[in-house]
Amino acid sequence: MTDPNSINIKASTNVNSTAAAYAKAQCDELAKVLPGKVSFPRDPDFKQSYFSLQETDIIPTCIVTPLDTADVVVAVKSLAAIYKSSDYAAQFAIKGGGHTPWAGSANIASGPVIDMTSIKAVRVDKKTSLTAVGAGARWADVYQTLDSMQLAVSGGRAAQVGVGGLTLGGGLSYFSARKGFVCDNVVNFEIVLADGRVVNANADSNKDLWVALRGGSNNFGIVTRFDLWTFQQGPLWGGVVYYPISTVPNQLEAFYNFANDSDYDDYSAVIQSFGFSGGQGSAAVNGLYYTKPQANPPALQPFTAIQPQIASTMRTSGLYDLTKERGANSPDGLRELYITTTFKNDLSFLNAVFRTFDDTIRHVQNIDGITWSLTFQPIIPAITAKSAPLGGNSLGLKPADGPLVNALLTASWKLASDDHTVNDVAAKFMWDVDQAAFDKGVFHQFVYLNYANKTQDPIQGYGAQNKGRLQAVSKKYDPLGLFQKGVPGGFKLFNA
Repeated sequence: MTDPNSINIKASTNVNSTAAAYAKAQCDELAKVLPGKVSFPRDPDFKQSYFSLQETDIIPTCIVTPLDTADVVVAVKSLAAIYKSSDYAAQFAIKGGGHTPWAGSANIASGPVIDMTSIKAVRVDKKTSLTAVGAGARWADVYQTLDSMQLAVSGGRAAQVGVGGLTLGGGLSYFSARKGFVCDNVVNFEIVLADGRVVNANADSNKDLWVALRGGSNNFGIVTRFDLWTFQQGPLWGGVVYYPISTVPNQLEAFYNFANDSDYDDYSAVIQSFGFSGGQGSAAVNGLYYTKPQANPPALQPFTAIQPQIASTMRTSGLYDLTKERGANSPDGLRELYITTTFKNDLSFLNAVFRTFDDTIRHVQNIDGITWSLTFQPIIPAITAKSAPLGGNSLGLKPADGPLVNALLTASWKLASDDHTVNDVAAKFMWDVDQAAFDKGVFHQFVYLNYANKTQDPIQGYGAQNKGRLQAVSKKYDPLGLFQKGVPGGFKLFNA
């Protein structure tokens, strides 16, 4: 659970002289070995691109922009050498799409950032039913390529989100009930290890690393390519329906029944949200998706039947269009917060969580630019049962858990002066929800890594056995701990 007093209000801007010296040595050496691919804050081509202002506010010593796997090898070898000579103190960051909001997740105040976004090629091999995706691609790049070919992969639901971070953190998709988590659909990872070797991790080679990367995040090396199972897929029916907040009781009942249905329709997906926006008030919002071109299928009718409705974008369209719409609801350039938990599907508890959320609005409603949202998503046996047949993952979820609910609290706002209030209210909300879940017997330890706050420990939530396996894989493939101590961003494996 998240201690409400533990959220760090603001990333420190103090950089000690030793760290600065290491950072300068790192960037000077990288500029020598990768000429033309390293930029400094003084350079006109120095540019950062992150989802949240907390990340954008951090200015790294330099940005490295590799163009291919060979460049990543050169960068890692250089950084590993300085890491060893610095007595394991020199640090750096790895950035893909840059969508994790907390400060320092993919940026660093004293050190280089390896920006993977130029490695974004998408190549389809119809003979093997695989799509090779560069680790710096965004899901928009993938869907733009595949839509025209009537193909799809299990991937992210917002076009601007990066392929790398979402996949390494597990990943939910519109196809999850049919295909499992996004990570379950990675047939092969190409990864650069701490010693500079390029290896493939799959069911036949480095299998322990393959399973570890399915949920183990950035802890083992720098992934440069994902080879994803690809399948035939035409248009989908989907979009967003907006309702007055007065419909909450009907919304929660529909969600509970949907997640609890023993005859769950694997082609259906629901993202249910309740939000408050300063100046506009509160509303209920359902993202409804059916991965066939069938309008208003029976599985989704309990949601589409709820009245009154304020607006609807439901339509038959392609993945790129639908994910672009979803991404447009979360633009870059604001201060952002995510914090999450998981509990067993229970109607009375869903109502209790909403009431707790609704009570928090009074504490944040006057914050400049505030958007304050609670989202429920089902993690059902139809999803978790897909993992084992596809080789397994590291998330620690199993069908016997029954239908679970992922709850996500998000916030967007404008001013750093409001960070303290937003962080405190969010932490208190999640603490209260977790305590109530314990008391009711519906708490689940899983913390979805891609939604986790910096103060949370999603690796611990995978269970002791899975965490131990991840630690063993780290020691085997990265004995110096380059991607543990040398890359402070992300969620580490050996936290006390």
